[in-house]
Amino acid sequence: MTESESGRGIAPDHTLDGRETAEPLARADEGTAHLAGADEGTAVIEFIFASIVLLIPVIYLMLTLSQLQAASYATTSAAMSASRIAARDANPSEARAQAVAKMHFADFGLRDAPTSITYSCTGPCGQAGSLVTARIETKVSLPGFPLLFGPDRSPHITLRANHTDVVATGRH
Repeated sequence: MTESESGRGIAPDHTLDGRETAEPLARADEGTAHLAGADEGTAVIEFIFASIVLLIPVIYLMLTLSQLQAASYATTSAAMSASRIAARDANPSEARAQAVAKMHFADFGLRDAPTSITYSCTGPCGQAGSLVTARIETKVSLPGFPLLFGPDRSPHITLRANHTDVVATGRH
């Protein structure tokens, strides 16, 4: 081994007669070439498989959570509007509250969400100072399931919201 080779960390192999040879390196390269040939092209397949397995559930989860968040906002807005209608209207009608609720749900992209509205009062319902509480309940289907099972039998999540408002003036 020469001085320059030892300084670079190169240790050549020697034959019995003292000649340098690169034969062990060639044998090592043949072994790794055989292993590398078996692994060629699998990175693309692994990436596609991992993308399918991981990305599709994550995208579905994001769609579901965004739809539930929109339904939650719409339910809360509808409850606030329904209690204000009942507190300020001399003759609150269920049809008017349903129309306002449908408007709120349409604003959030949920046109066919079934809703039910109920009212309760502390004291007489039209008297000044009494509290009117509106309760909204809606059922939100999970994305994609109404296409598979139909809108009536698809899995859903029920959301509820309450809002209480004070009747400001006496109603006749």
